[in-house]
Amino acid sequence: MNNNNKQDKNFLRNIALITQIGFSMITPILVGVYVGQFIDKKVGTNGIFTIILIIIGVGGGFVNLFKLTGGSKDKEKWIYE
Repeated sequence: MNNNNKQDKNFLRNIALITQIGFSMITPILVGVYVGQFIDKKVGTNGIFTIILIIIGVGGGFVNLFKLTGGSKDKEKWIYE
């Protein structure tokens, strides 16, 4: 495999990892927003459940980020090659 193909493959892998990190961060936050708004409408509160579930979603997003980036040495090897 020549050097140019290897660089292209590494570039695409890194783009895929960045995209996966983005989705892993935003998904729990959006779920918290939608579920919080739903509960707030049903209960009649003024956004307290939305705020609480957004905070929980941010925490879940960081847990996902930690799991994705805190992998084994083999994972780091193909990311930084």
